[in-house]
Amino acid sequence: MTRKWSSRSLGNLKGIHPDLRRVMDRALQESPLDFIVIEGLRSKERQKQLFDQGATRTMNSRHITGHAVDLLPIGPNGRAAFDWPLYHKLAPAVKAAAEAEGVKIKWGGDWKSFKDGPHFELDRDAYPASDWTTGDPAPQERTLAETRTVRGGVAAGVGTAGAMVAEQAEQLAPLAGMSDVLKWAFVALTIAGIALTLYARRDDWQSGKR
Repeated sequence: MTRKWSSRSLGNLKGIHPDLRRVMDRALQESPLDFIVIEGLRSKERQKQLFDQGATRTMNSRHITGHAVDLLPIGPNGRAAFDWPLYHKLAPAVKAAAEAEGVKIKWGGDWKSFKDGPHFELDRDAYPASDWTTGDPAPQERTLAETRTVRGGVAAGVGTAGAMVAEQAEQLAPLAGMSDVLKWAFVALTIAGIALTLYARRDDWQSGKR
């Protein structure tokens, strides 16, 4: 029988590291017990709340960066329970799923102190926090193609600026009869307008959009 995630579990799986998600998906099908994901990605505010309650001893939780989940097993009687015997059946299945997926994982139940049966996290050495932060991919170095795209966008911006200046220059032609003070005031306002327009469009040029 193929198991399906509950709506609660699906909500708690959002934002976690994709490798951890693969492990959870596999474990759901191969575990002798069904289970619920009771917590995945966690805000710093939520972590502080748990810390103050004594439910955790760290503010450097893997939940904050999407590298950990808490699971609740469902026993043979169909009831979910925080029972160590159930976790001792669930944990080997999660570890086996991780090994099959080539993912290094740690179980809180193996910790020497402050054992945490529901907790499963990606190995810190294999998955540093910087590789996946709060559910978003970490910034990557630009490829050569991306760099060329950016440069092309900036060049387009410069070209557009030149065209705008030329257009405004044509509008200055009728000023021959104005006094010098009025001429320079008009020129200053024109340049300021061009500068503001270029500044407003800087993001498009830098991202290669035109």
